[in-house]
Amino acid sequence: MKRFFIFLIILLFSVWIGVEIATDPGYVLITRHKLAIEMPLWLALIGFLLSFIVVYFLIRTIHYFGLLPKRWHTWLQNKQKQKQISIEDQTLFATLYQKPPDWNIVLNALPQLEKRSWLSEEQIQTLEHDSYAGLLQEALNTNLGKFEEKWQQLPHRLKKAPFFLNFYIQGLIQYQETEKAEELTRKLLKKHWLAPLVHSYGLIRSIQPERQLAYAEKWLKSHPHDPDLLLSLGRICKQLQLWGKARDYLEAGLTQNPSNPESYQELGELFEALGEPTEALQAFKKALKIRVDVCIAESKINY
Repeated sequence: MKRFFIFLIILLFSVWIGVEIATDPGYVLITRHKLAIEMPLWLALIGFLLSFIVVYFLIRTIHYFGLLPKRWHTWLQNKQKQKQISIEDQTLFATLYQKPPDWNIVLNALPQLEKRSWLSEEQIQTLEHDSYAGLLQEALNTNLGKFEEKWQQLPHRLKKAPFFLNFYIQGLIQYQETEKAEELTRKLLKKHWLAPLVHSYGLIRSIQPERQLAYAEKWLKSHPHDPDLLLSLGRICKQLQLWGKARDYLEAGLTQNPSNPESYQELGELFEALGEPTEALQAFKKALKIRVDVCIAESKINY
């Protein structure tokens, strides 16, 4: 509707101009010495308008061609920059897909990777996680000193992450730093109840397993149906040769999580210790079947 009114106003104005020109066209007289030019007023206005348009576009054209050298130089710079970025991208790709990966190089490349649009923030975080995990694993395979040194170099925020906390505990267990591992795990669980740490607590072969069992049974009052805690209790009781309690805890854990191969494995070892080979064989078979089923399922997903 608005456009219609604008069009109507323009049309009426044009008609009015046309009537005025037809009624009284007026004239413009230009004299120079003996030269005189006379023309209708409307023709003079049109000529002036056309002259203005021609001069305007002429100035624009001159300005455009005047900027050509600068634009050409800018284009060459951008082309060179794109070429440099392309080379850097290829280098970064080679870094990421190097086999075996050099985690130090990947870690040092992260600031450059963050500037690339072809990697999401989540992918950057995954690369950082994998890099530090890889460096920790390399240090763990060397010696305890290197492992401790690399752990201290880990960013503070990653030291709080459940994965890296459990990784550190597992490293201490591997190098038989059992008392340190037990105390640290216990303190961490007091602050945050994390399943990986609960699981690892049962793997610690403390020189004071009775005290370890007392702490775990105290936690059971708050977490009576936790399958990881029940598995850990079963393992600690096995270490103490409390066969009846160990069996009860392991079977209770299987009630909560019947597809846990570790519980069946522990139960099989318990039956072996009790001289019950038939029951032990059945438990080992169940553990093996679950692990095989998991491998088949994972291979199908990867395929």
